[in-house]
Amino acid sequence: MKTLRHQAYEAIKDKIIFLQVKPGERLFETDIAKELGVGRTPVREAILMLENEKLVVCDNKLGYIVRKLSREEAHDYFAIRQIFEDFAIPLIIEGLTDDIIAQLEQNIEKVKEYVKKNDFYNIIRYETGFHEILYRTTNSKVFVEFISALVDKFQWLRAIALSGLGGVQQSLDEHMNILAAYKARDIPEIRKLTEIHIRDAREKFASMEHIIF
Repeated sequence: MKTLRHQAYEAIKDKIIFLQVKPGERLFETDIAKELGVGRTPVREAILMLENEKLVVCDNKLGYIVRKLSREEAHDYFAIRQIFEDFAIPLIIEGLTDDIIAQLEQNIEKVKEYVKKNDFYNIIRYETGFHEILYRTTNSKVFVEFISALVDKFQWLRAIALSGLGGVQQSLDEHMNILAAYKARDIPEIRKLTEIHIRDAREKFASMEHIIF
């Protein structure tokens, strides 16, 4: 059973990653505690955990606020993601099965459903899920261990990028193209499309400058 601190931690982290509380906005302990039906102590402990993960910072005047990434940090996260994804591609091809392809197809259909419903939370959840299916397909414990430490940050950046004009449809189209390349086992094409996908996400992220820097 999860502790109250851990429940609060997951709830607040979701608010940050899914942009319910945006970079630069203040976290109000009393309001969060009331919303979650817990005391202020587990909420405060949860915020300290998030501060340790570099999602939250303490401002001398405002108290705890959601971090704003620097341009340099954002650039590095996207660059690191590109390196990880390049490394994973041949491993994914090796582990790819008809069942995994079916999972990826189902994921894309789910995103299409949530696009029609304008359900941003679930769009982000399934867009992230697309990549997580691919990561697991590497069958590399070491790769999954390393990438797991960054998944939350990647999801946070993804949410910001997809909130840009046309971001969701662009990403969905690119996922469909990437899946087609995986079905063809065409590694050069996968590499090219993955690079385009990350480049476009980086550009969309930068276009949201008013909420991130």
